[in-house]
Amino acid sequence: FLWESTTPAHFLEKLCRDHQADIICATHTGIHWQVELPGDQHFANVGVIGRPENDGQTHVGYMILEVDPRPVFRYIPVEYDYRRLAREMQEEKLPEEFVETVLTGWWTTCLEILPAKERIRGKF
Repeated sequence: FLWESTTPAHFLEKLCRDHQADIICATHTGIHWQVELPGDQHFANVGVIGRPENDGQTHVGYMILEVDPRPVFRYIPVEYDYRRLAREMQEEKLPEEFVETVLTGWWTTCLEILPAKERIRGKF
């Protein structure tokens, strides 16, 4: 996992170099962030569409990258029928902890992977 608070710039610069990329977009951690690196390189973690960001908001989101002429990342929150999703999750007998995250916007699982600076933003 690449977190804003614990991922050093030199590591992101190396990723860009190794992949000959000016811009790298990653996902999966559930919390969006971006950084501009030396040499006009950019790294963005776009979040994840399937889980709220551990901020008490029930929306999910995605990022749009516009390059005109410089890269600009815009986070777009997406409202959806999260109550319906929670009901469907319960009908499928998914763990209540997953349902609670959808209903509240607070993570109730996988907290052990969060670095302190990201975890302190959450409720648990």
